[in-house]
Amino acid sequence: MRGPAARSGRVQIMTYNAMSYGEDPERAELVHRVIREARATASAAGDALVVAVQELIAEDPAAGVRSARGCRRWWPWSGSRSKAGRAGWRLQTLAEATGLRCEYERNRPAVAVGSQRYHPGLMWSDELSPAGGFAAVSGRALWHAYLQVDLDVGAVEPVAHASYHARSNGLRQRADEAEVVLKQVFRPPHRPTLVGGDWNGVSADRAGAHLRVWDGWAVAPEYDRDPYHFRHGERCRSVDWHREFVFQCRTWTNGDGTLGWEADRSAGRILRDGGLVDAAAALEAPWAATVGHWDGDDVCGPRRLDIVRTTTDVVSALVSCEVIDSDLTRRASDHLPFVVTYAPAAIAAGSRGAADG
Repeated sequence: MRGPAARSGRVQIMTYNAMSYGEDPERAELVHRVIREARATASAAGDALVVAVQELIAEDPAAGVRSARGCRRWWPWSGSRSKAGRAGWRLQTLAEATGLRCEYERNRPAVAVGSQRYHPGLMWSDELSPAGGFAAVSGRALWHAYLQVDLDVGAVEPVAHASYHARSNGLRQRADEAEVVLKQVFRPPHRPTLVGGDWNGVSADRAGAHLRVWDGWAVAPEYDRDPYHFRHGERCRSVDWHREFVFQCRTWTNGDGTLGWEADRSAGRILRDGGLVDAAAALEAPWAATVGHWDGDDVCGPRRLDIVRTTTDVVSALVSCEVIDSDLTRRASDHLPFVVTYAPAAIAAGSRGAADG
């Protein structure tokens, strides 16, 4: 490895669901501004930047071009490209517009092509370079897709950075797909890994590493309150049942015949217990929503769906995190960007997570 990749010796990873990027050219320009501002902020601090993006729009030619009004602006000969070609061109367009890189090999953009029309990708700033490792999981294995790229960040070994988009419906399938992600993250060689994603579910991680002892049991509060019972920032106000909750809650019938429900954290528990740590929870950062600000998205209220998860060896290297909440980010997408800063030199050696094998 060649030493610190950035002046500060730090790297920022931003996860960003760009909300159907490419479907609306005017809103795409706002997305460009969001990422350019993130790059400028990282550069001013002397940090390198990695962007895990979700919802790059690309469909099979047979499905028709739903974004016809913008297709010429985004790529030539759009009707003749495969879905993989369209998705790669989308990512290249985004990278060129924001001054970032996205090719892990010559003419091979770091994008994963899922079975749906939304695809994830990875981009990084000039301070970083690909280190030879690329992996993607898509097709029938996942509703959307997962990809990871090994980058030279100045650590002792390459560090894998990944982008993932979980399914928005199907509680059991979402949990099953969390297992698929774990298997890929911990597949040899075991790299320190950071996964930025839209997880489409409530995290199950506990706040920080400090546990309270109660009646002989170690107890720590869950970092995320149940948004389907109590809204953040509101004092003990119950939330009424809504049919949209079926995509996010497990339900039961109480003894008196009434409906009971709570956030389904099955996928979150699998990720947590399998060795992927919620960075915001580990840092005990002030809680901040990433969704719920968009018009018409008030049924489920403010929630934190955009999360960076890391293998346990990266926890010691975490420096800070924040949700970028501004007028620009609120207008650009129905998801707010979430940024985690880490110091590669502080990554612990020999402390891989529980899902090895």
